[in-house]
Amino acid sequence: MLLVDVLEEHLDEAEFRWLQWEKALEAPDFSLTETARLEELLLAHLDGLVVGASTAAESVLRPAFESEDAFRIGAAAFSLLALGEVDEVLLRLREAEPEARAAIRRALELSEAPGLGACLLDLLKGEDAALQAEVLEALAFRQEAPPEVLAHFFTHDEPRARIAALRAALPLSDDAARRLLPMLLDSPHPSIRAAAMGAGLASGVRQAWETCRAAVRARDAHSLEPMVLLAMGGSESDTPLLQGLLDAEELRPHVLWALGFSGRVAAMEACLAHLEVPAVSQLAGEAFSAMTGLRLEGTYALRPGERPEGAPPPPEPQEDLDADLVPRPEDDLPWPNVATVRDWWDKEKKRFVKGTRYLLGRPFNGSVLVEALESSPMRRRHVLARELALRSHGALAVPTRAFTHVQRVELAKARAASVRIRTQSFDSGLR
Repeated sequence: MLLVDVLEEHLDEAEFRWLQWEKALEAPDFSLTETARLEELLLAHLDGLVVGASTAAESVLRPAFESEDAFRIGAAAFSLLALGEVDEVLLRLREAEPEARAAIRRALELSEAPGLGACLLDLLKGEDAALQAEVLEALAFRQEAPPEVLAHFFTHDEPRARIAALRAALPLSDDAARRLLPMLLDSPHPSIRAAAMGAGLASGVRQAWETCRAAVRARDAHSLEPMVLLAMGGSESDTPLLQGLLDAEELRPHVLWALGFSGRVAAMEACLAHLEVPAVSQLAGEAFSAMTGLRLEGTYALRPGERPEGAPPPPEPQEDLDADLVPRPEDDLPWPNVATVRDWWDKEKKRFVKGTRYLLGRPFNGSVLVEALESSPMRRRHVLARELALRSHGALAVPTRAFTHVQRVELAKARAASVRIRTQSFDSGLR
């Protein structure tokens, strides 16, 4: 009984630490190093469950699948995989309800169980479209889906499967780019269109860039990813197209997020102008910081607990029980001190030259991109990794939602190849 109590404690802690770790992966105030510290605590408790072996499996892990908590199910699935119970976990994946299935898929993505990739490929042969999508997402995350398998899913009935296949297949084969890409770029499903844009850009197809620009011009409510693609891959002349969307209040947060990956002087000044708009001040500050390298701390940020005049108050649960009280990652961003940030810009703006793209205050190149991917806040790293994959035609893939030791291995590869990363705008050299 004492051993079971200890194992239950390990599972309770693993559940809690997994939740913390997943939040850190999307956080605006966590670095890769800080996330690794949280991860160490998670892995320690997962290891504790594996040490318990058969006692853990029977008394603690299997009963955990009756829980409604996704992180408890994920921890149990991950531990069973580490104990070699691959067939059991895959059976549970097939039989699980959607939320539990997603938790098990996350464990499959992260597991290093021997032979797991081959077992997942076998599972793709079934006829359950939703299950196929989950399995393909896991294989794509693990970078274990062969090109011919990905190509098979470009026209799958399940949109999630198409999206996963397109995002993993960089670059597309010439046949897929010629025969299938036009249809995918014209899909009525916005996420399929966006994934097709990325795949097309990594494959050098001009139609993908034209579709991206058209989506931004259309002011589509689903155009966040096209905005980001245009910001990271556009030239100086593309920035006004994004700036023009700032007058639409409902699009403004998305536009500011995208502009933060632009690195153009005009984008910096647009963000600076929105520091005084309380509803988006934090987002504008984050974007300005990412481009210029100015850290919003010390005198450049308001003191903890201090908010600018006109800022919406923190939500109070007792006043509106129907309100959405789930905190957003951007809620943890600092509030810029507008006066001191403007003073800094007045002194420093002369070193930022129009026609040049900047990242963290430095002219953009492959080395700067990799350094930013190592040092930027966690929530920004997902976009930076996407840019790295697109600019390297899929050769450099840093899985920013994987365990940090896996990320470090891929970062080392990217660092070694950084001088060969193309830095020109996406529309140059397209066919």
